[in-house]
Amino acid sequence: TEITGNRGRNQELSPEARSAIISKREAGVSVKELEAEFGVHRNTITKTIKRWETHKTVYTLPRDGCPEVLSRCKKQLL
Repeated sequence: TEITGNRGRNQELSPEARSAIISKREAGVSVKELEAEFGVHRNTITKTIKRWETHKTVYTLPRDGCPEVLSRCKKQLL
């Protein structure tokens, strides 16, 4: 079940792929087996699992950077 077959190098995993990795890992599948099945590096598997354990989400987290110019209230006014 290679969910990430069309995924290019340095592209993020889809939330579906992340949830599949997490559910299979919780079912007892080894990291090495997941690495072969999804075609990603073992570090990607481990980081995905750590993200789940820390933040309980499979979605991309907001990145650091410049704060937004408009506040949420001002955006609603636009």
